[in-house]
Amino acid sequence: MTEGRIHRASAPDGTQIAGPVHGQGPPLVLAHGGVDDGTLSWETLLPLLSDRFTCFVPAMRGRGHSADHPDHRPERHAEDLAAFVNSIGEDVGLVGYSTGGTTACGAVARGTAVAAIGLFESAVFEYWEEGEDGKRFQAGIVAMHDAVDEGRLADGARAILRAFSNDTEMAAMERAGAFGRFGRFVPDLLRVIEQAQDTAAPSPNDPAELAKITLPCLLLHGSRTTTAHADSMRYLAKQLPDARLRELEDVGHMAPILAPEPVAAELTGFFEQTLI
Repeated sequence: MTEGRIHRASAPDGTQIAGPVHGQGPPLVLAHGGVDDGTLSWETLLPLLSDRFTCFVPAMRGRGHSADHPDHRPERHAEDLAAFVNSIGEDVGLVGYSTGGTTACGAVARGTAVAAIGLFESAVFEYWEEGEDGKRFQAGIVAMHDAVDEGRLADGARAILRAFSNDTEMAAMERAGAFGRFGRFVPDLLRVIEQAQDTAAPSPNDPAELAKITLPCLLLHGSRTTTAHADSMRYLAKQLPDARLRELEDVGHMAPILAPEPVAAELTGFFEQTLI
């Protein structure tokens, strides 16, 4: 999709957070996942949203149009997103995908000009610590780290995305050559994972933090996703005061990229009610 104008904002520590703007209508801010700068998470979904909404696509610090900074702890990313949202100058709809959903919750809990929030398979990492999903996740991190050390970035992306994606999705991404595109962000993801261990801030997924998010929330997950992702969204549905949970048939974690139509339909219906 052709890039529009660039919107820029300053985070509390002075880091410039920026991203392109597409479309027209009420504002939506789209927070991307861990192996991306926004160009991959949203490229197939944006055309389905930008005819009804003005879509802002910020990149995390150190990626895309945003400036870098040594500090990549989770609370910095939440502060970055909150600053970007508040710089728009009106209430927005906020969409978060995977780890972008966790960042979105952290931003809203800090106080932002957000009218409603939509999350697709937000990351509640407590559900990735045990069981088969937890084993795959930990193995993926180890394999990703080894691949980066050996300069095999596409293999690093393949390793971590295998923990989250079903077999159909992995095959589709292989055919499309997507792992090479995701791979350039794998070192960034490893930096975030490593620094997350040093944070003293409360998790955005703590019940006390989620209780601060009283605005309408749409929670989406696929019927062919991992148990950990589905359990994460059910947990959020219980903790968020004004949440509605939807399961999308026959899609998995990569639906916003590989099967965007049902995701777009849910988001459009929700935000047309809450923003317009």
